[in-house]
Amino acid sequence: MYEFRIQLSLTCTSPPSVGDGGSHGTLADKTVVRNSRGRFVIPASQVRGKLRHACEQLLRAQGVWICKAPDAKEMCAESTGKAACISCQIFGSPGYASKVFFHDLVAKHDLKSETLRPMVSINRYRRTAENQRLFLVETAPNLNGLSYEATDAITGYLQTPAHLHVILAALKMLYAWGGGSSRGLGWGTLDAKTWLDGAEMQLDMEEVKGICQSSHSK
Repeated sequence: MYEFRIQLSLTCTSPPSVGDGGSHGTLADKTVVRNSRGRFVIPASQVRGKLRHACEQLLRAQGVWICKAPDAKEMCAESTGKAACISCQIFGSPGYASKVFFHDLVAKHDLKSETLRPMVSINRYRRTAENQRLFLVETAPNLNGLSYEATDAITGYLQTPAHLHVILAALKMLYAWGGGSSRGLGWGTLDAKTWLDGAEMQLDMEEVKGICQSSHSK
């Protein structure tokens, strides 16, 4: 097994709206999630989910077979007697435990005042605004260069260094976070620094191509 660590820094060009599922007595219909200190965060669960989806998009585009996550019945399991797909080897499944761990990205600035943004629902058939469908969503402050970061954003152990290159390639595919990305919310640039067994490393697309080609031959 190979030990690795990835440091992530997200610089937003538009304010993200990462909802926590409740209104908490505010005027907003959707509020943004904060940690126990009141700082805006992008939850580890969203980092994991978006990264897995991007990895699977990348691998399928290269013709690599990937199981049908997130349907547990269609995901890789030891009972089938078949080797797990690359995605399940990295991120795990109900039948395979993952050794990769994710952590929240926390706003670098100690900002606690959110921004309320009015929006309307659109009737896609009529191409007009729906009647009586005005709603308010919270976003992080509309601050140019608002950044989120985590020194140990992704850590753990991988079976092969090629899996780490797949992760790094997928990270470059992530450009929007939270809800409302089609309305221009949550866009930004993601920078990653990576260490493998204590040594800093960079993305090598030849490693990605190599593992994809070896998977084709199985």
